[in-house]
Amino acid sequence: MENLTFDYKFYRIPKRFFKEDTFRDMTNAAKVLYGILLDRKCLSDSNGDAWRDEYGITYIIFTIEEIMNLMNLGNKKVNKMLKELEEHGLIYRRHQGLGRPNKIYVYDLLKTDNSNWLPKQIIFGKGSSNEKEVL
Repeated sequence: MENLTFDYKFYRIPKRFFKEDTFRDMTNAAKVLYGILLDRKCLSDSNGDAWRDEYGITYIIFTIEEIMNLMNLGNKKVNKMLKELEEHGLIYRRHQGLGRPNKIYVYDLLKTDNSNWLPKQIIFGKGSSNEKEVL
């Protein structure tokens, strides 16, 4: 019998999205987008320090237009999904200004400690004294 092998590439979508009540209200499109962003984060991780910020945290650059093209969706839908992921604490978008794309920090659900997964300086800017909790 011939041994068939498949060379498929997959996006990983956590089962937790479908089993835990925390994520029940998330749209399936947002769950798929998280898998895509997580895949890009893994690629950034494998490229060493090139995609790490001044605090050593990995980020990705993925423009709205790239997501629109990849998922065949419109601007409004993509922004809604990104907002959904932010509201669930799964990503944080850091604005760079000057027409540059946002840095996107993708939260790793496998981490057991989700408190303060981003330094306050990223959220509030350098030298911030704002003591608001992150996640």
